[in-house]
Amino acid sequence: MEKIVNYLKAVWLGFISLPILLVILQFIARELYLSRFGILITLYKGQPIAINYIVRWLLLIEPESMQGANFWAVLAVWGIGWFFVADWVRDFRATMTGIFLTYLLYIIYLSLYHHYSVVLCFPENFYQVFMGVIVSALAHLRRKRMGRITFFDKLKRAGIEVPEAYQVDIKIPLKCSRCGALLLSNTKYCWKCGKDLEETLYS
Repeated sequence: MEKIVNYLKAVWLGFISLPILLVILQFIARELYLSRFGILITLYKGQPIAINYIVRWLLLIEPESMQGANFWAVLAVWGIGWFFVADWVRDFRATMTGIFLTYLLYIIYLSLYHHYSVVLCFPENFYQVFMGVIVSALAHLRRKRMGRITFFDKLKRAGIEVPEAYQVDIKIPLKCSRCGALLLSNTKYCWKCGKDLEETLYS
C-alpha cells in the first residue's frame, strides 16, 4: 500500500507543481528584470495564461518554448520540480515512473480535454524528461550518500542532547499492554486505565 501511495504522490506532485513552477520562474525573471542580462522568458504577455498553454510549454510542443531562455526555463522547471519531488517521495522507482506518467498525463490532458493535436519529435520534445530523470537520479544518490538523518540527529547537530532511552522508533497507533485501549499518539499514560506507558516503551 505504501508503494502505491508513493507512486500516486510522485505523479500528483509532478503534475501539479511543474505548471506552478513555470509561472513562478516567469514571475521571478520579470520582477528581477533578467531581460537586462539577455534572459527573457516570454510565457506571460500581459494577459491571463491558459493552463493548456503552460502544459504545451512543459511538453516543448509550443514553438516559442524552444527559443532561447524559454527552453532553458522549461528544463530548469523539470529539474527543480523533480528534485524536490524525489526528495519528498524518497522512492526512486516511484519518482522515475512519476516523470513518465506526468508527461503522459499532460499529453492526455491536451488531446482528450482540449482536443489538441499533440505531435512529438524525438529527441526535441523529450529533453525535459531527460532532465527530470538525471536530476531525480542525482537526488537519489545524494540522499543515499548522506544516509538517513533522523530528527534526533538534527537535534544533536543543533547541540540538543536527547537521552538514548527516548530515541525509540514507535509505530502509531499503539495498544495499551494492560487494557488493550487504542492509543493514537505517543502519550505517557493510557487514557483508559492510566498505565504509565513510558515504563514499557522506554525501558
